[in-house]
Amino acid sequence: MIELKYVFYFVIGGAVVSIVTYYASHARTLLAAFFANLPVMTLITFLMIYREAGEKAVVPYAQGLLIMLAPWLVYIFSVIFLTPRLGVLPALVTGLSFYLVFALFILKKF
Repeated sequence: MIELKYVFYFVIGGAVVSIVTYYASHARTLLAAFFANLPVMTLITFLMIYREAGEKAVVPYAQGLLIMLAPWLVYIFSVIFLTPRLGVLPALVTGLSFYLVFALFILKKF
């Protein structure tokens, strides 16, 4: 049986995606970006990690988020730079590819 907490995570994630999509599709892109970057997901994740593993697990997870910020920024800048040149889908695929290569490189180093 699926634990209720996973249903809660799913609903929160879906709500964030829905809000972002709504505002972005109505030319409110800065507001959409605000909701996309709202730290609701990390807040919930921090609380759940604390609940499951205690304080000792929260800090390394936060440090990991900072380390993995670099590949995410490469992805975002790729989308910004490549979308006008290649179109949305090729830019997303290329950006995601850059993210995966960079992230896997980092994962092997740590």
